[in-house]
Amino acid sequence: MKSSISSLPRIPDDIIIEILTRLPVKSLVRFCCVSKFWQNLITKNRVFIHSQLQNSVNNLSGFSNVLLLNSDEWPSHCTCHENPDIQPQKLAEEVMRASNNLPEVYRLIFRQGKFTLAGCCNGIICLIKYCINCPSRDEKFVVYLCNPALHQFRALPPGNFQALSYISRTSLCLFFDQVSDDYKVVRITPGCNFWLVDIYSISNNSWKPFSSEIVPPWSQPQYLWERPVVYNGSAYWLGCCIENWRSYILNVLDLFQERIGEIVIPDGVQHPHLDFFQGSLAIIGWISTRKKGLWVMKEDSRTAAGGGGGGGITWTKQLVLPSAITFYKPIRTVGVLFTEKYLMASFEGTVISYDFKNQKVEDQNGVILDGSKRHEYVVADYVPSLFSVIPPPLAEKEFSHT
Repeated sequence: MKSSISSLPRIPDDIIIEILTRLPVKSLVRFCCVSKFWQNLITKNRVFIHSQLQNSVNNLSGFSNVLLLNSDEWPSHCTCHENPDIQPQKLAEEVMRASNNLPEVYRLIFRQGKFTLAGCCNGIICLIKYCINCPSRDEKFVVYLCNPALHQFRALPPGNFQALSYISRTSLCLFFDQVSDDYKVVRITPGCNFWLVDIYSISNNSWKPFSSEIVPPWSQPQYLWERPVVYNGSAYWLGCCIENWRSYILNVLDLFQERIGEIVIPDGVQHPHLDFFQGSLAIIGWISTRKKGLWVMKEDSRTAAGGGGGGGITWTKQLVLPSAITFYKPIRTVGVLFTEKYLMASFEGTVISYDFKNQKVEDQNGVILDGSKRHEYVVADYVPSLFSVIPPPLAEKEFSHT
């Protein structure tokens, strides 16, 4: 028996690695104990981790990747006496429990009003918790990173502007920096006539502030209409002018050159919603009392949008939503759906999807939201991944406890 086993041909390492990249994260985490080579491959090899994620994305279909959250826009009611490290753990466990029990249409659904979703990127979820009554400055505004598939949850260091009185108006977004192969959190804190910006890096486990205050070129102050999104190395967010609430501005902040500019949105669009469409930045908004349109942003390759002034930017109207579904409100998104369908909710909370390509409306298996709080729901792309939210020196120790 022993001789027959030893005579079996050895499978080449490259074939084993290729097979492993096609397995789910849950299985790969268990395989970390097979050998030191497998552990290093699964937890440290960035090429392997990227390949596994890409294979997972390629296998997605329909809305199997959708993460639907009820996220309180103003979480000032949260209590101050809870351990800040316990809540994200409970939240992540709820996500994983939901993914095993719910139908395929929504693999992940959880409702947690004490946190606001700041972003979701390649399996990493960014959450913020703001408590107006907390005695400690470091507890007033806490940012968390969470990878539910790896059971990792951690509160980030306080940062540079924690003591500011207007910290509650801070907005964040999570993005992947392809240049440095690192996940980063952008924090934008508005002052009276300026913005304070700092960026957190997982690899460095620290916040780096911009070299100076960012002074916007606006002719009038504005409210933050929606949280920012990152596209091609720049952060974009919509603002609503304080003196004229029907006037909107698209702000663009170059994260590398540390310059801010503004872009004029399509003329006549009301209640705009910033999103992505087929890999490009897009705006959905009302164009009349009964019609909504979708515009895609195009930029001249000779003038990057992140340069500050928004020069070379044009908007192309892709489609007009049929009047039959205009009373449905798009559910706010923070990422690019891997499908050409868009989720919407009626005033009563009924969820539908609209297929842009085939112009078809589909009911989502009777999924009902709380209609009175439908503006609090957020849709994000979620794909389990091996990307760790733990800084590299601590990552190996963290995996040993998963």
